[in-house]
Amino acid sequence: MSSASHVAAQKLDILVDTFISKLKRRQITGSYKIATETCQFLMRVISTSRWSTPQEFIQLIRKVGQRIQEAQPREFVTGNVVRRVLAIIRDEVNGTGDSLNNANVNNGAPSAPVDTSMFQLLSTVNTSSSTNLAIKENTRGQNDLRSVVIQGIRELSDEISSVNENIEAMTVDLIHENEVLLTPTPGSGTVLNFLLKASLKRKFTVLVTESYPNDIEECHLFAKKLAEANIETVIIPDSTVFAVMSRVGKVLIGARSVFANGGCVSNAGVAAVCECAKEHRTPVFAVAGLYKFSPTYPFDKDSLIEVGNSGKVMPFEDSDLVGKCEVTNPVFDYVIPEHIDIYITNMYVYFFLFINLFFQFIST
Repeated sequence: MSSASHVAAQKLDILVDTFISKLKRRQITGSYKIATETCQFLMRVISTSRWSTPQEFIQLIRKVGQRIQEAQPREFVTGNVVRRVLAIIRDEVNGTGDSLNNANVNNGAPSAPVDTSMFQLLSTVNTSSSTNLAIKENTRGQNDLRSVVIQGIRELSDEISSVNENIEAMTVDLIHENEVLLTPTPGSGTVLNFLLKASLKRKFTVLVTESYPNDIEECHLFAKKLAEANIETVIIPDSTVFAVMSRVGKVLIGARSVFANGGCVSNAGVAAVCECAKEHRTPVFAVAGLYKFSPTYPFDKDSLIEVGNSGKVMPFEDSDLVGKCEVTNPVFDYVIPEHIDIYITNMYVYFFLFINLFFQFIST
């Protein structure tokens, strides 16, 4: 390994370790922020890394993706962004694979046929110039591939940034006049923008669950922003969801991750709200960008649920009671696909049974 390659490898390791440290320490939180930061991180990785063939390039991005996915296994957005980047690389390699492969045959040696005629056996061939030409072509091919992939990541980042704008365009068709809506995910910025956009052409009432004990502050901030937009907003306790469900026209939830079977991971308490809606035959709409759709299956559902600080449920000052019982505070909930009617994305509206077909379509 040359000194330049060794220095590049050290820079790459420092870059990856820094990003992994941010994920483990929760310095980057939220699906949207993690997705955009992952795009910026992969652009820096591609600019810093060195490789000789497209296969090595793909293997490098795959290894980096595995490391950041293992750093935070419950954040499936990182794996989704890495898969999109790998798809960009493969599409570019397949489109210009012949020219790249010809430039990399035999570690940069020219692929022209060898002249073995009798008159050429004693002649001297200037191999250094041809080898240098092949190396220049190889470097030019790497730079072209690097620039094309970085441009593709920029387009992916712009797509993630414009998710809310594309989802907001569907509000008029999905929300009716004087309708009562219920949302148990006050921390979702996508749901907030969806409701704010709908208020420009529709008049409705929003019921916001208290989301005790993890999202109480987000709940009041969410209700304040809706009230400032002249939307009638009511904060209700989590225990009254079943009682008011008969008055609700639609349940609107935000999803952190959507899996291939149609299920999703959302805030704690959302699964109970969706089950109440199913009992009252109330439609449930899940709002999520396509960057949250993961082709994996939730085989171990318990591993998807993260447990938070139990001191929010029962203060540690109650030492006598704390020592006699076990208190858990789940942060996330897994919602089964049968409790979700449709998914509203930045591209289309999907029925939950078609999610698996959607992944099969984009993989072909």
